[in-house]
Amino acid sequence: MKEIRKNLNLSQQELALLLNVSRSTIAMYEKGLRPLPPEASLKWMKMQQQWQENQRKPNLLRPGQNSYLTVQQEQCLAFLNAQAQRAAIRSVSVTQQLAALEDQHRILLQKLHFLKELLEETPRGSRQAELIGNRMQHTLIGLAYCGPERRQLLSYKLQVLTAQQKAALASKVIVQQLRYS
Repeated sequence: MKEIRKNLNLSQQELALLLNVSRSTIAMYEKGLRPLPPEASLKWMKMQQQWQENQRKPNLLRPGQNSYLTVQQEQCLAFLNAQAQRAAIRSVSVTQQLAALEDQHRILLQKLHFLKELLEETPRGSRQAELIGNRMQHTLIGLAYCGPERRQLLSYKLQVLTAQQKAALASKVIVQQLRYS
């Protein structure tokens, strides 16, 4: 696996994304310490077959075309690398936003519960009850901001970024295979 992965110029992390496993699974497989999960194993077998088929194909380029195509492929690979890296960086940012939003939601729920208990112990119509009511309103507005719809939106963004990263990496594999065929 390591040899083909290196020939395709893929990191363990990139291959892990393509096979839908963790980077540590790839590392352990390359060291012979763990088998790949069945689905990942099938994907890997298909990638190997495709790689071997491309290795057997004759080079149909005319003299002089090779250097132009190599430059184009290198530019394409650089672009795909940049796309995958951008998606990965944005994924980290969205993951952090999502975690912060979930923390904020949990804290605001606790605050709202506390304010409700406090309001029950406060005489109705008093200035303190009015202030607690205002704080509850402010807390509810905060809860609306970090509610399920917003968290769902961030989860969707994360899925889109993961798909973009996988697409860029899959395209990179194709370009690498063309480059070595």
